[in-house]
Amino acid sequence: MKNQLLFIAFLTFSKLNAQIKITQIHLNAGSFMDIDNSKNKLSDFTLLAPGSSILSKDFSAYQQNGYFFSGFMMGDNFNQSNSSNFQSIQLGLSFAKCPKGTLRIGISNVHSELLNASGRYYESYVVDTLFSSQTGQMYFVDSTISSSYNGNYSNDQLRLDAAYIFEANAGKRWGFHAGLGLSIGMSYRSTTTLRTEEYIQPYSGYEGTSNSQNIESETYGNFMVMGGSAYIPLGINFKLGNKREFWKPFVIYNEFRPTIQLNSIPNNTVKFNVGFGSSLGLRYNLPSNK
Repeated sequence: MKNQLLFIAFLTFSKLNAQIKITQIHLNAGSFMDIDNSKNKLSDFTLLAPGSSILSKDFSAYQQNGYFFSGFMMGDNFNQSNSSNFQSIQLGLSFAKCPKGTLRIGISNVHSELLNASGRYYESYVVDTLFSSQTGQMYFVDSTISSSYNGNYSNDQLRLDAAYIFEANAGKRWGFHAGLGLSIGMSYRSTTTLRTEEYIQPYSGYEGTSNSQNIESETYGNFMVMGGSAYIPLGINFKLGNKREFWKPFVIYNEFRPTIQLNSIPNNTVKFNVGFGSSLGLRYNLPSNK
């Protein structure tokens, strides 16, 4: 019985080996940016950062979605867009029954910024009054306070990533490809970071004072969650060599990816994002077994 099972397994493997060939190796990296204009609030982090002293503060006077860093205003929409970046290694599989298509399958490491909220507060006030000894003119000495808060939730995921690709002008110097891709995986690191910053800048001509900065930061580890995406890879390919044997198997490609992302937020909800991604890849075509 054992020998029969081994014989069946051998026949199955031989048949699959005849039908499926590993023809390519891919390395690529890229990023994704969503087109969601909705803004997160600091209250969205309550379940992600239990017991936070920063969240217990009153930020009602702050203007939302603005951010100060070291006394410089970064703009009303700084760090608000959700984004991801990824790196992947994949194999290209060709099928005897569908020789014009290639299944690109492998592992991707994805870092996603999924929740961002920020706010700013600016105040200028008089700290002293000076009089000119020559003219008697009165001068007001101002000081400014720039305060900000920032909340961020991000995670790192390991995903199974597969895309079925059809290529035009295969083997030529320039080529194009298109297909459909899916990825799904689980986070191995999930982090919430909260930060407040206060920067006090006195009047520059007023002696005896100096700039001061107060920073408070908190970091929380969150439990693992699932994530996934569906995308349409649209690429342009460039073969590195037509004459030199060493360069002939190498192809570099740039890919544009309309993408739909689904990510779970711990103790919160499932976040759905639509946007666009791009990647830069290197492909190595393995020698044919023919």
